[in-house]
Amino acid sequence: MQKNYRRYLFIDFENLTKVKLKKLEKVSSKIFVFVNADNEFIPLSMVQQAQKFGRNLRWVVVNKAKREDLHFHIAFLMGKLHQKVNRDVEFAILTNSKELDPLIYYINDSGRSCLRVKRKKTSEERAREKRAKVRLEETLIKDSIVEERIPEVPFEIRSNGDFLVKDELGIQVIEQTAEETIQRLIRSGNRPAEVNTLKNYILLHNEELSLYGNVDKIINKLEEDKEIEIESGAIIYHF
Repeated sequence: MQKNYRRYLFIDFENLTKVKLKKLEKVSSKIFVFVNADNEFIPLSMVQQAQKFGRNLRWVVVNKAKREDLHFHIAFLMGKLHQKVNRDVEFAILTNSKELDPLIYYINDSGRSCLRVKRKKTSEERAREKRAKVRLEETLIKDSIVEERIPEVPFEIRSNGDFLVKDELGIQVIEQTAEETIQRLIRSGNRPAEVNTLKNYILLHNEELSLYGNVDKIINKLEEDKEIEIESGAIIYHF
C-alpha cells in the first residue's frame, strides 16, 4: 500500500464482489465497505484478502437495508468524516450510480477532492441492459406510443417576422438516417415485421422526422438500396 497516498474509498458489498481488492489497495489508503446485515454469505477468498488490509479496511454493517439504501449510509459517513479528517484526504465512491453526484459536487465545492469512480460493467450486466432496452423498444412500437406525440410546428419565423415553411428532408439526412437505422437494427437484433411497426421504430429514434412523410422517404431509401423488400405490408430484410 502506498503510505504517502491519502484517499478514502467508499464501496458497497455488491460492487466489491465485482472488483479485485488488490487493485483497490493500490489506489486507496483506507476502504469502507458497506454490507447489509442480512447478507449471510461472504466468500472466504474475499475475507482473506480483506484481512491483509488490517485496520485500513472497515466493514460498515447496515441493518434492514435495501441495496439502494446503502448510498444513504455512504453519504452519512462521508459527511461525518468530512468534518473530522484533514482536507488533503480525498474521498472516492466506487459506483456506477449517479445518485450521489450532488453530494460529490458539494464536497468538492467545500474544498475537498471527491470523485465517483465508475466500475466497468460485466458482460452479463451489459447483456441484461441490452435485453431491457429491446423490450422497451418493442413495447413502445407495439403500443404505438410514438404516433401519439404532438408534431412539431411546420414553419419557422425569420428575424423580419416572415413565416418560412421548413424545407423537405435533404438527401444527405435521408441517407444518414437510413444507414443509422440499419446499424441500430443489427445491434439490437430487433426486426419489425410490418411497415407500420418499422415506421414507428424509426420515429422512436428520430422524432424530428414526424412531418411531411419523412419516414416514408427513409423506407423508400431502404428499398432502393435493396436493404429491404415490402410484400403486402410485410418486410423482408437483406442485412
